[in-house]
Amino acid sequence: MTIHIQRPATVTAHINDTGSSSTSPTESDTVWVLRRWDWHDDDITVYSTQDRALADLAEYVKRSWSTLVQQEDVPALPPSDPREAIRHYYGPDGHSRAEEGYFLHEKKIDIPDSPVTTHAGPDITAQQAPTADVAHTLFEEVCRAAWAKASDDPDDYDLMLRVDAMAPADALEALKKACLPSDLIEWIAAALALLAPDVYGPSCSA
Repeated sequence: MTIHIQRPATVTAHINDTGSSSTSPTESDTVWVLRRWDWHDDDITVYSTQDRALADLAEYVKRSWSTLVQQEDVPALPPSDPREAIRHYYGPDGHSRAEEGYFLHEKKIDIPDSPVTTHAGPDITAQQAPTADVAHTLFEEVCRAAWAKASDDPDDYDLMLRVDAMAPADALEALKKACLPSDLIEWIAAALALLAPDVYGPSCSA
């Protein structure tokens, strides 16, 4: 599925794991990636459960409900059930509104019992591996957003062709210099470097 990001847009990305003090985002073998976009923003958030993702999305829907109440067959107040409120607001496909929508999908992550080679490089311990794989998921989403924005500019498009062949740390550095997918990429890159420094941190030669 291709998500079209409308301009002007900013992209933010973070990990939501309310109630956990661990650096590992989840104790299960999956995470849920929620992407919500409108005319101004394109937010990417990684959740440990689907329910948390839907609850946060429903809160946004409730805050924005006033934009719907003038339409026919729309209740004055949002339904208490998060899924029903989301369906009313975004439609059954998640992007029926002209300038906004969402996409929620499940991403498998690896939780090994012993040190293995993962997305985060060699000799990653079992405790580190889930965080490293979530960082990889977040990096994939940021690259998708960068490609969507780059499609509007030939120079950015050429840059993304080069970025695709780069190591992750070098790719992040190139995205930072070009402010792709938004001027917030520097902060996103810093977060990725904390989650998986062996992959997303600056190289020793830099």
